[in-house]
Amino acid sequence: MEGDSHLGFITGATVSMWFMHSVVNLFKDDNEHRFAADYILVHGPYIHTNRDRLTTEFMEAGRDWLMMIDNDMVFEPRDVWALFSEADRKGPGIYTAPYITEEGLLTAGPWDDVEPMSYHPLLKVPDRTMEVGVAGAGFTLVHRDVYEAIGAHWWSPAGLGVGEDVSFCWRAREEGFTPVLVPDSMPGHHKTVVVYPSAQARNMVGENVNLVMVDGREGNPVAPLEAGQ
Repeated sequence: MEGDSHLGFITGATVSMWFMHSVVNLFKDDNEHRFAADYILVHGPYIHTNRDRLTTEFMEAGRDWLMMIDNDMVFEPRDVWALFSEADRKGPGIYTAPYITEEGLLTAGPWDDVEPMSYHPLLKVPDRTMEVGVAGAGFTLVHRDVYEAIGAHWWSPAGLGVGEDVSFCWRAREEGFTPVLVPDSMPGHHKTVVVYPSAQARNMVGENVNLVMVDGREGNPVAPLEAGQ
């Protein structure tokens, strides 16, 4: 059965077992065969070049949606399906999850009113789905219509010192597409620990061992009090 979506990975030389655990569980949970267990893998040292290569391969493959996930994300199937649920309701566009950097900043926010290609990270995760100016590309669902409207060089720097995420969102803005932030999707970002948009974190020893904190959503264990001491 042919799916309507590709899973796309940007990766370095290695991936964590927790990332692979997330991917395997997503494919197992794909009851509607949106991915049909199919993915595109791009490896290399230059992030904007990698994203352009990934997008090119996706466009040549002919499916409708590219779910782009970086290899340092830790997620559950429901984090992906939350983006698809909003996309199925609203149609072609850009749908993204709030996730945070190792510095504790959200990778989404509104454009600056004065300075072009500058934005202000949100201070907290919103309690509702909303449009934002900029969204990080590490956990983002994009329809091929967006890529077709931009044309080419989707992720190449749009200016000196402008990152690939900001460059893509700026080009999409010029074509009438605004990223939609979906707070029901809350993946973790795996650095030294996995950090969640709730500002909670857990280390990588195990699901039930040496937990610092977890995101507290239904189905996730909560760390014992002594774990944080």
